[in-house]
Amino acid sequence: MSGTQYIASDDSVLLRKALRSYAGGSALEIGAGNGGNLVDLCGTFDLVVGTELVKPEMGDWTAEGANLVLADSASCLRDSVFDLVAFNPPYLRGIVEDRAVDAGVDLEVPKKFLRDAIRVVKPGGRIVFLLDQDADIDEFQSICKPRGFRVRRIASARLFYEELSVYAAEQAQRPRVGQGRLQPKMLGEAEKAGRFPRMRIVIPH
Repeated sequence: MSGTQYIASDDSVLLRKALRSYAGGSALEIGAGNGGNLVDLCGTFDLVVGTELVKPEMGDWTAEGANLVLADSASCLRDSVFDLVAFNPPYLRGIVEDRAVDAGVDLEVPKKFLRDAIRVVKPGGRIVFLLDQDADIDEFQSICKPRGFRVRRIASARLFYEELSVYAAEQAQRPRVGQGRLQPKMLGEAEKAGRFPRMRIVIPH
């Protein structure tokens, strides 16, 4: 474990609990922060990748075998390669001055995350994301619906200063495998199929 003590925020905890219901071959977290979710996902997915704008202070995810790419959202990743895509985006509405917390006047940042997630998730895969009470979920549904995804709320938490919700976007006719679990696919098979190059940490010094 890292020598740096990190206490997860309420939104991170809520999303992390929701993600524990999923398992499969490959998972991506857009905006991985300090990598806490990556550590958890390594226990249930064969390949785990996170993206972030800056190098995290924590290093626990490296010991667990996760991969980190310094990138804006999922802009550098291939289409249709992940069984699960998750994100806890900046969700405070307002002009983007601090990219860690500001979502944009019209929530442009979380909407960009969602569009990228739809692009990189496999057919039949799932997208799991967190928003607060100020977000109009119908706007996010309108992004998903033309691409064959429906959105439903799977978890929520009411705090004294905000209400948080976790949503799952899934294709209406996705294959049903087990109880809320994605079809496993071993990393070796994915590599043979040419879908994933063998990848480790991609952090420029």
